Amino acid sequence: MCTGNFPPLEGTKREKFMLKSADAFEQASVLALKRATQDEDQKFYFALVYVVNASFAIELYLKCLLTVEGGQVPGTHNLKDLFNQVSRESRGKITKRHNTVAPHHPVLSGFDERLGINTDLDSLLERDQDVFSQVRYLFEGIRDRTEPVGFGLELFGRIVRNRILDLRPEWLSDESTFALEK
Repeated sequence: MCTGNFPPLEGTKREKFMLKSADAFEQASVLALKRATQDEDQKFYFALVYVVNASFAIELYLKCLLTVEGGQVPGTHNLKDLFNQVSRESRGKITKRHNTVAPHHPVLSGFDERLGINTDLDSLLERDQDVFSQVRYLFEGIRDRTEPVGFGLELFGRIVRNRILDLRPEWLSDESTFALEK
């Protein structure tokens, strides 16, 4: 039995812990999405698990990036608010990369035609900024939402992760991180 406190991590240990935690939630989301495609009876529930874990992974990636850049880590789950707090340089690079890749992305490229959802980063962040808070307690309903709940920020999360590694290239050799498409 553990007694006492778990002290907060600091410095590079904190940053790496945040990245590895985000990676674990991202991997859990991928497993849930895979299961959703295999189990028709449970598809909806595994899709919820996918969205909750993927959005939480992105939240942790953003908080890690804020930490790497020397900023404070706010207590919000709102992805748009978190993104707006990262440096102007990082926001610019992430937005440019996302908006360049999204039109050719295997999932996002059909969002506009099939669902009428714009795939530029600003539109997706506006739409899905609170998805973690909304979907984890879906049975309570979602106030003021008229469009279907979906998730279009997976690419964004991967690009944020890549930005972290741009700023901490020495972590690329860490065997415990996994490669994500650029």
